[in-house]
Amino acid sequence: MDLRNKNIIVTGGASGLGEALALEFLKKDANVLISDINSKNLKVTANKLECEFEYCDVSKEKDVQNLVEKAFKRFGHIDIFCSNAGVVSNSKKINFIEENNCWENALNVNLMSHVYAAKYLLPNMINRNQGYFLQIISAAALLSQIGDAAYSASKSAALSFAESLAINNGHLGIKVSAVCPQYIATPMLGMDKDNFTKNKNLISTQTAARRIIKGLIEERFLIFTDNKTNKLFKKKSENYESWIIGMQKLKQKILDETGDLKINTVYKFLKN
Repeated sequence: MDLRNKNIIVTGGASGLGEALALEFLKKDANVLISDINSKNLKVTANKLECEFEYCDVSKEKDVQNLVEKAFKRFGHIDIFCSNAGVVSNSKKINFIEENNCWENALNVNLMSHVYAAKYLLPNMINRNQGYFLQIISAAALLSQIGDAAYSASKSAALSFAESLAINNGHLGIKVSAVCPQYIATPMLGMDKDNFTKNKNLISTQTAARRIIKGLIEERFLIFTDNKTNKLFKKKSENYESWIIGMQKLKQKILDETGDLKINTVYKFLKN
């Protein structure tokens, strides 16, 4: 795929991986519109990148519809929709029975945002016989995220939706990439490109963005940003029982040593 002159929307584009992806797309001479729920950061980032922007809360269908309609008015059509916005639940429940609002938010942002985007983009893309959904999901869709059932379940559902989107619309010229990154130095982990400290379990947003775009250009369905995720997924598939037991032990180890199962604690315990 040649990204020159492609019209691209990037959600969650005000910071972190979304900002890094937008920058890489611009370097390849694409036309980029970023969206975000943080209107202040959105304007700052858009001015810095010199790209289009539009406020959007991807958990709300009307906002996604408005985003797509505004993008159509500016660009005429959309070639690539990059669903990057995502959330962790940050529930205080240690036994993973998260509050209903945690589940609702995780499902709305991590799953339904992809559904809404497809709903409002597919008719135009199918009419043009071309279109691409680049969906930033998570390694948690394949491996689970210790301590966050809502996040894990919503990401697994998002991967399943990406598969269905590809299977049911491939013959109509629609292509899909599901990105399953492990831990990236983003605001979700309390980091950004300015305070990123090298850690064996983390990669920078810039590195992740370059690897993602390489996979996009190659039009791969499943894209990884590291060497570990695919190996771990294969290991899990070969012996599911052993995998579950191992994850149980790791969970208990983290709890015993920290008393905390938040995502910015768990990543530190991964083996290199």
